[in-house]
Amino acid sequence: MKLLITGAGGLLGQDLQVALADRHELILTGRRMPIALDITHPQQVKQVFEQYQPQGVIHCAAMTHVDGCEHDPETAYRVNAHGASLIASACLDHQAFCLYVSTDFVFDGAAKRPYHEYDLPQPLNTYGRSKWQGEQAVQTLCPRHYIVRTAWLYGHHGTSFPKMVLDVANKGLPLRVVRDQVGSPTWTWDLAEAIGRLIETNAYGTYHVVNHGSMSRYEFARALLEETGLTTDLQPIASAEWSSPTRRPVFSTLESLRWTALGLPPLRSWRDALRAWITQMPDY
Repeated sequence: MKLLITGAGGLLGQDLQVALADRHELILTGRRMPIALDITHPQQVKQVFEQYQPQGVIHCAAMTHVDGCEHDPETAYRVNAHGASLIASACLDHQAFCLYVSTDFVFDGAAKRPYHEYDLPQPLNTYGRSKWQGEQAVQTLCPRHYIVRTAWLYGHHGTSFPKMVLDVANKGLPLRVVRDQVGSPTWTWDLAEAIGRLIETNAYGTYHVVNHGSMSRYEFARALLEETGLTTDLQPIASAEWSSPTRRPVFSTLESLRWTALGLPPLRSWRDALRAWITQMPDY
C-alpha cells in the first residue's frame, strides 16, 4: 500500500518509518523531510496528493507543545484542526483513508475509571480542544478514517519526559515531579506497530492505543530510576506547585473497548515497554 506520513520526522513518525517500511511504500513528508509539506497550506497539500497519489495517510503532524498551544491558540487551531481538515479533504478527494493521531487530552480527567472510546470528550485546554476539533474534522470530511488516541508518548527520537528524567538524574540534579497526574505512558515503537496492524483491518473508527496500565508522572520517574539503577533526589509535588499556564487532566488513563472487540493483540504493559526502551538506549 502507498502510505503518506505527515510529520514523518517526528517522535512517532520516525518509528513508523521503520515499522512499516517492509510492508508498504512510504511517502515521507514534513517541514524538514525530502518531501516538504506544510499541512496548513492548501496548495501544498493539493500538490503533494496529486503528485504521489497515496492510498492512505497517517497524519502525525501536529502542534504538541501543550504550554505553547496555550500561549498561541491561533497556531494551535491552524495546525491541529485546520491542517487536519485539509488532509482529510484531500484523502476524500483521492479515495484514501485518513488515520489521525490524537490524544488523551481530549478528556477532562474527572472520570473515576479509564476513558474508553465511547466517552464524551471535554478538553480542558487549547491543545486538547484543537485536537478534538481535528478529530471532528476528520470524522466529518473523510468517511474512511481512523482516530487513534494515545498518551504520554516517548521514544528514541526527539525529546520526551523519560529522556528528561534520565538526563537530570545523570547530572546528579534533584527532580521534582508531579504526583497527581495519572495517565498511560506509551512507547512510540509499540504504537507504530499497532498502527500498522490497525490499517490492515479496514475497521474504521476511533481507537485508544496505549501501553497497558497507568501511573502518575512521579511513579513513572521512579520506575525509570529503578530500571536504570540511577539515584537522585526525586521529590513528588502537586500540580499546583508546578508552574504552567495550562490546565491538565489529573486522570487521563485510556482503555480500548474497540481494539479488544476487534481481536487485535493488546499492547504490552507500560513497565515491559519501558524496560525494552531502556535496553535499546545507547548508554544502557
